[in-house]
Amino acid sequence: MRNNLSGKKILVVKGSLLVPFALEVALTERGARAVTATNIISAFSLIERETFDAAVIDKGLHNEAFDLCAELKTFDVPYILANAPHELQGPAAQMSAACGIVTEIAERLQTRERAQSEASAATARYPAVKGMASMGVIDPARF
Repeated sequence: MRNNLSGKKILVVKGSLLVPFALEVALTERGARAVTATNIISAFSLIERETFDAAVIDKGLHNEAFDLCAELKTFDVPYILANAPHELQGPAAQMSAACGIVTEIAERLQTRERAQSEASAATARYPAVKGMASMGVIDPARF
């Protein structure tokens, strides 16, 4: 298994559906460090104190999850809303679900890193591009 999460710090936010143990094992096997928040308050506290590369948030947190997602977005932290692995699933099913979640995290981080690298290359080659990141594009056909 590729360790493409080596050195990454992943926030795991537990609610009523997510059992973090299998997820922590799967993340550790891929070289990541899992930091578990047992509730939404501790998750917000951790985000204020630490920097995370990605997050997995329990869908069981409902509206609280959306508040947390908004906060993570302000820090440009990719996240996944998950409802598996569940405590009622057997260990094999929990591990399989956890591996799927971890693979999704790895893919999102790779995509983000690739985009950042391409943006840096474009900025280095075409300095005028640097200021365009915050500019909007207007479609003249709309007028």
